[in-house]
Amino acid sequence: MLALILAAQLAGPPAAIDQMAWLKGCWIHVKPNGVVEELWTGPGGGVMLGLGRTVRDGQLREYEFVRIVEADGSLAYVAEPSGQARATFPLKSLTADEAVFEDPAHDFPQRVIYRRLGPDAVTGRIEGQIGGQAKAVDFPYKRCPTGN
Repeated sequence: MLALILAAQLAGPPAAIDQMAWLKGCWIHVKPNGVVEELWTGPGGGVMLGLGRTVRDGQLREYEFVRIVEADGSLAYVAEPSGQARATFPLKSLTADEAVFEDPAHDFPQRVIYRRLGPDAVTGRIEGQIGGQAKAVDFPYKRCPTGN
């Protein structure tokens, strides 16, 4: 019985992977000393695959393998960042232009958010608490130039 209650609490709102198709493509955030990039495949087989990297001062600083997967009639964001354990964030809410994934028990971040701002702009956001203090980091992505 406890397993059923826990499964019901973790299950997000009804959603299908095709609802995330707007995230497909190459996205880049240029900073004065480097870039943050994300590359997402289109939906297929119940999953979208993502790859991210942060290059600062000409050096790879971080990378991440990510999946958005259909799970139990909803979606989950599964992140495998460099040097850290895999983390799964169940879908909390989904609209035509925003997806919010959340795991309140995770250290930081507790939420991963993607917002579509138009055909060539997406904002990624991570947020949560560190030591009782609210923290948020935004990634204002533009679509990568053709050929990348």
